[in-house]
Amino acid sequence: MLSRDRMVAGLQRAGFLGRGDPATVDRVATGGVVVLLGLAWVRVTIPSLLDLLSNGRPTFNAAVDSMPATGRLLGDAVTAAVIGLSLLLAGYGLRRRRQHRPGELVVALAPLGALHLAGLVNGEPPGPVALALPAAILAIWALQPGTPALAAIGVLGAVSAAGALLLAALRPDLALLTGAGVGAKSWAVGGLLTGAYPHSNVLGIMLALSLPFVFRLRHGWSRRVALAMILVALVWTGSRTSQLAALVVLLTRGLLHWQAVGRMGVGWRRSVLVGGPAAAGLVLTVLSPLLVTDPAMFTKRGQIWRALLSRWADRPLVGHGSGYFERQPQLVEALGGRYTHGHNVLVHLLAVGGLLTVVLVAVLLGFVWRRSVLLFGRGDPTPALYLIALAWISWLEASHLAVTLAGYLTWLPLCLIRWTSWPAGQPATTGSEEQDVPKVVGDPA
Repeated sequence: MLSRDRMVAGLQRAGFLGRGDPATVDRVATGGVVVLLGLAWVRVTIPSLLDLLSNGRPTFNAAVDSMPATGRLLGDAVTAAVIGLSLLLAGYGLRRRRQHRPGELVVALAPLGALHLAGLVNGEPPGPVALALPAAILAIWALQPGTPALAAIGVLGAVSAAGALLLAALRPDLALLTGAGVGAKSWAVGGLLTGAYPHSNVLGIMLALSLPFVFRLRHGWSRRVALAMILVALVWTGSRTSQLAALVVLLTRGLLHWQAVGRMGVGWRRSVLVGGPAAAGLVLTVLSPLLVTDPAMFTKRGQIWRALLSRWADRPLVGHGSGYFERQPQLVEALGGRYTHGHNVLVHLLAVGGLLTVVLVAVLLGFVWRRSVLLFGRGDPTPALYLIALAWISWLEASHLAVTLAGYLTWLPLCLIRWTSWPAGQPATTGSEEQDVPKVVGDPA
């Protein structure tokens, strides 16, 4: 078997790695994390596409699981690949003798652990799929990858948009949601763009959460192309929550650019430009379900929130488990539809994980926000922009909090923000100007 030194030397001779480059190991680690992100995307997208190709687009709000055997086998194989690769990468990362803080890993894993504990208490023992996200988080913590891992999320968002648009051109019967699912969004050309996913809101959430990372792409032309594809697809989804989140991100990014060009981008003014939108999204997320009394408000989300909060009171500490919606078919009448999440992060977490999970998620978000503020102060707004997108989406949606790989655009970016290593000697940039600031190396926070 080839030793690591021989493998690295071979990669250097082939031109993939620079000779004598101290970041050589970082490149290997970063590549591993990029592969993990790609596998998570495949796990979410390809089985769903196979389902569409085999059975056609299901009726809106249908409860029938029609996934073909090939889709299930592929999904299980990809999940196993994520777990196996994550463990290999984690072992590789731990052998590098870099600084690793076990307490930080506990903070990242604790919310998922609490959700699985809630399921166990409610008779839902976690299966092998429950290991995928924790294993990937372990790998990210051990590897501390470079910034290209963040850019990869933007690339996957652009690929999702391009794939959805291509499918709409070739098979509009599969890629567009029509009929009752369109609702009041009758302006949509031919229907709402869903791509390979069961609902246009799912695609919209994926695109909006990927959008901030487009600004990490190295070349201006690649940023513009990716941004254009994501925005065109996002408008066609009709996903108003995701569109609002993307609009807030773009407005914040535009104001930051204007401040930088005008040489006014210093001190508290720039901090307010980022902290204000994030705080506003958080306030809306927390207060809306607690203050809304009209069941028809926010497209009948008021009814969903009231029903779930009343049931949360039965199990305030640990909730009902992540499988609560599938386990309780009688919820259809109470919620006003066949929904699988709480359409608000606070309500959803209280219902499925109780106060314990809410507290642990709040700790993780505070932990990551602290890091994003540090990085923003050193010239990179991308982590803060992602948290803004997450806050505004979480106001009226919650499907991105899945404990399976379907939640990879929530849990993994949070961990990447905390543990990504910015290489020494390469200034962070807002994309509009280079700033003479020290780089974040390892973990200065």
